[in-house]
Amino acid sequence: MAEYQGFSLKCKTYGPISNPEHFTMSNGRKRVAGSCSGKGCTGRISKIIA
Repeated sequence: MAEYQGFSLKCKTYGPISNPEHFTMSNGRKRVAGSCSGKGCTGRISKIIA
């Protein structure tokens, strides 16, 4: 499984997505959602992938 990078709006940093889960949205596009890996950050990250 590839490691995905995303931007956390809560801690304002760009980094890897921890505990990634793959979803298919209602329009057919795929996305990865997971937690921010920043120290002490509890935010979620979601990224649309190709």
